[in-house]
Amino acid sequence: MKSMQQSLKMIAATLMMVATVSSFALGATSAAKANSTSSVKPASSADASEKAKKSLTHQFPNAESINWVESANGQMYTAYFKLFDVKTIASFDKDGQVINILRYYKEDRLPLDVLTLLKTRYSDKQVAGVTEFSKPDADDIAYYIKLEDKAHWYTVRIIGNDMTETERLDKQL
Repeated sequence: MKSMQQSLKMIAATLMMVATVSSFALGATSAAKANSTSSVKPASSADASEKAKKSLTHQFPNAESINWVESANGQMYTAYFKLFDVKTIASFDKDGQVINILRYYKEDRLPLDVLTLLKTRYSDKQVAGVTEFSKPDADDIAYYIKLEDKAHWYTVRIIGNDMTETERLDKQL
């Protein structure tokens, strides 16, 4: 039972992290609007905007296993794919411009400066996973890093040289 509770807490924490990143990506008003209506529908490659497909092919020529989702209003196209074994989500507007990119990976893909900063405070914690969030008009990439030790799960956000612990959950032992 404790293992199930621990798993549910981890799933909830992950969903909260994704919701936080998504809210940041969409902006508060867009996120509220998206949550109030049916906001996405599956799209075949043929349904996706030609401009979005060309942009994906140009910016991510090695993308594999591409799946498209179109927003209900047809203003945004999101591609889910793998790029060098990294799960990636890229959102495009109807003109094919990148809105944001999410990448999911393990510690070994973190840039050295980010890993070094993380280990200055959390050297005794294990990295469970990384969510990287970037926008073309932003100067810095945001890294949401899930850490664990025997007693806790942690979420740490790193943007530039700013590191903030955004969440700490107790494990049920």
